[in-house]
Amino acid sequence: MDTLEVYRQIIRSVLKPYIRIAYANVDVRNLAAFDADTDQYVILSEGWNDQRHYHGCLIHIEIRSGKVWVQRDGTEDGIATELVAAGIPETDIVLGFQEPSVRPHTGFAVA
Repeated sequence: MDTLEVYRQIIRSVLKPYIRIAYANVDVRNLAAFDADTDQYVILSEGWNDQRHYHGCLIHIEIRSGKVWVQRDGTEDGIATELVAAGIPETDIVLGFQEPSVRPHTGFAVA
């Protein structure tokens, strides 16, 4: 199996548990939107909080030019850490939500 397909499988397996998160104080659910054709992997949160509709992106990962770009990370511990633990090397993960000038200091890929 080639690296790209391995990365796709790792990303899906790391993100799927976020669909099952139950929030104690709000009526919000998480939904997965995985598109292997464009290599976009998103966990969306949708629901109600204090009579206000909530709709937002919890996690957004994309594979671009052979690198795994973390574009949005709304997790407590950091999704990049989970990706590394699952087998994707730090040298292939870009923290896209960080300014380019900060990326060399993160321990992850610059781009």
